[in-house]
Amino acid sequence: MIEEPKAMREIHGIQEKIYEETKNMTTEELLDYFRQGTEKLVGKYGLKVKTISKHKAAA
Repeated sequence: MIEEPKAMREIHGIQEKIYEETKNMTTEELLDYFRQGTEKLVGKYGLKVKTISKHKAAA
């Protein structure tokens, strides 16, 4: 059996952590969870991001 590379073990660990933290969340709670995480990263690293809305007003 091939040993899983360290980077893949880390990724799988992160995925498991996110799953455990979000498994009982509603869709709205899940969206808020990822929005808050994104805001933390943007603030921490001073990233410049453009928000794109998929919703357009009806004509």
